[in-house]
Amino acid sequence: MGDSSLSDLKPEYRVDGSCWKFVPVISEGFFNQRPGDIFRHHLILLQLQLAVIFTLAAIIHFFLGRFYLPRLISEVLAGVILGPTVLGRFFPDISAVLFSEQSVKVLATLTRFGYLFFMFLIGVKMDVNLIKKSGKREWTIGTMVMLFPLLVTVMIGRHISIVVDKVDAQSAQYEVSFFTGVLMLTSFPVVAILLMQLKIINSELGHLTLSSALISDMVSLVMVNIGNYRVIMLLASLRVALKSLFLVAVLIVFILTVLQQMLYWIIRKTPEGKPVKDAYIFFVVIALLVVAIVGENVGLQYMYGPFILGLTVPTGHPLASTLIEKLDTIVSGWMLPLMSTYCGYRSNLWNLNRLPPYWIMFAVTFGFFLKVACGFIPAFCFKVPCKDATALALMLAAKGIVELGTFATNAEKQSTVTQEFTWAVIIVFIVAALVPILTRKLYDPSKTYAGYQKRTVLDSSINEGVRMLVCAHRQDDAVSAIKLLQLSNPSTGGPLSVYGLYLEELVGGASPLLLNHQLGQRSSSDGGRWQPIIDVFNYFKSQSSKPTQVHVYTAISPSSLMHEDVCWVAFDNLVALIILPFHRKWNRKGKLISDSKDLRDFNTKVMNKAPCSVAILIDRDRGRNSSIIDESSTYNICVVFLGGKDDREALSIARRMKGWPSVFLTVIRLKETEDMITGWEGMMDDECLRDIKHPSNENGNVLYKEEIVRHGADTSALIGSILDENFDLICVGRHSQCDSPLIEGLSAWTDLPELGTIGDLLVSAEISKPISILVVQQQVIEK
Repeated sequence: MGDSSLSDLKPEYRVDGSCWKFVPVISEGFFNQRPGDIFRHHLILLQLQLAVIFTLAAIIHFFLGRFYLPRLISEVLAGVILGPTVLGRFFPDISAVLFSEQSVKVLATLTRFGYLFFMFLIGVKMDVNLIKKSGKREWTIGTMVMLFPLLVTVMIGRHISIVVDKVDAQSAQYEVSFFTGVLMLTSFPVVAILLMQLKIINSELGHLTLSSALISDMVSLVMVNIGNYRVIMLLASLRVALKSLFLVAVLIVFILTVLQQMLYWIIRKTPEGKPVKDAYIFFVVIALLVVAIVGENVGLQYMYGPFILGLTVPTGHPLASTLIEKLDTIVSGWMLPLMSTYCGYRSNLWNLNRLPPYWIMFAVTFGFFLKVACGFIPAFCFKVPCKDATALALMLAAKGIVELGTFATNAEKQSTVTQEFTWAVIIVFIVAALVPILTRKLYDPSKTYAGYQKRTVLDSSINEGVRMLVCAHRQDDAVSAIKLLQLSNPSTGGPLSVYGLYLEELVGGASPLLLNHQLGQRSSSDGGRWQPIIDVFNYFKSQSSKPTQVHVYTAISPSSLMHEDVCWVAFDNLVALIILPFHRKWNRKGKLISDSKDLRDFNTKVMNKAPCSVAILIDRDRGRNSSIIDESSTYNICVVFLGGKDDREALSIARRMKGWPSVFLTVIRLKETEDMITGWEGMMDDECLRDIKHPSNENGNVLYKEEIVRHGADTSALIGSILDENFDLICVGRHSQCDSPLIEGLSAWTDLPELGTIGDLLVSAEISKPISILVVQQQVIEK
């Protein structure tokens, strides 16, 4: 044909005396053919179907999303509307054109491809080491919630189907076992998606649920395949089953040896900090398609081969993160929603002209409650609170895209849509809608770290000392905080316990990790990224003038939920103060080099949810000396005290620092009048300042001053004069009585409300002096 285009092709051919038409996949143009003929082209029809599906699903989710229902509900409803239930029944002509028999086959093929890639990505996101780290509690819950309901429901359901519903033994052996078995399984991907939707994946309950779901999913994978080979032996022969089992074992060994070594070779060939080459990504995609084809032909369902291949991909950078970056958007945002819509399309509610069989009713009622009970009882026995145990059991019984995909894969093997498939879609739909609503009622994540106990530096016992949590996103953050920790740990006074937390964004994984390096915990990826942070805290411990406890953690989690790890570590270790790095960074010349919106949002979330006091450290001291306490030099600290609980907490932190002979503390109290005592707050301010006001041997290096200011303009001028002095660190409270006349008119000009009015003045862009600022917020007590 040479260079002829598709339009040059003759439309009619004669083969063996019969006539058929060649219809190009793409259109020749709207104006080059009759308007109705444009729907003959499969690509045009597929594009129209996708546009209609996603537009309708988005409109439905716009309304249902307000009730916190998952997107899967909207996608299934869109399929039901476009299928024989609504469009096919009331507008059959439109349905025949838009969803012709041949075009639906193309759509079904696309959904299978999407599900195949989804299972591969789930394997990539899984961290198998989570199983190794799981304890007796996770193993007990994960095993019981799957094994006991599966065996009991399948056996009793099979018996009911034969005795009551009069189903033949062969159908009961396969169809009934398959249907009830899928409903009793716990799917790790579904649970992980639910936890992300509820935003509790980083909580203690989230970690327990995720670990239990992973164990349950792995055990069920073994059980399902054992059941499949048992059916093959009964329906075919032992020889066929053994042959299939041998070929599947060979395929799995090939994946775990040859392909896994090739994946490690790809990682070794990728330079540090560089992305994986596209050629290597193409190789992985081709490998997963080959594995799916081979697995389907040797007796392994087409989605399991890619899933096992995904498990062999090392978690994290660079390969797993690149694969997720390249594939996740198109798979999760485009291909996968087609699966849930396709399931809704294939179901026909008009065929449900009678009640479901008794074995389905048994599986839905007794089976579901048995599964919830098997999740609740072991959790409650392991001291999980009653409401949390109920929420955990409900989440482990959740249904979603994996169950729909499994039912759809089985339905593809049948020529007609059975009532069982429609009932399966309805059951998954109802459970997927109810579980998030019930879980939100039982478990309120906003109250997870609510403080009913005072955890502040001001209220810390002298004998027990102070516990501080330092958060670091990079090594500079840890170095800056170490200077503050050394100042807070003089040779005299109560002991100091330090908890260092290195925060890393989760890329290329679905399982957040919280590693305690004192326990020797590691992840499957290289730990070199957090080793410099550990070295900084170990250096601080070695330089301390008295015994100091230092514990270092690493939290790997999504950036939107990273604050949960901080709050959990602080809550679990009874921390009195969290030290956060400021979201802006300066170089040695005082030039702003970084301004991270994500880091600012992170700091705000921690301050709103923390179970203790919080301080943001703005480090403009560009000397970067590792050791700051030098007997031959002095360190000047200033506390700007307007009054209020945040200023009292800031003063308590600074009071610990005056134990160093080389530290000089200046407390500047701003007052409206000479004898200003206003109510209970004023009395508490005076009580906090009592030992600072009066000279003594312990206060030889303390200077107390009072300044009279009338309004915000005077306060602003005073702050400017303080910055002109030779201070190394200035401590201020965040709120400082926002309704006080002392800052009248200044709040309207505040750019960074998380720092408060005075803190915002101190970090103004016009200031370039190398002064460090500590903005303190005292713990918010739950009332």
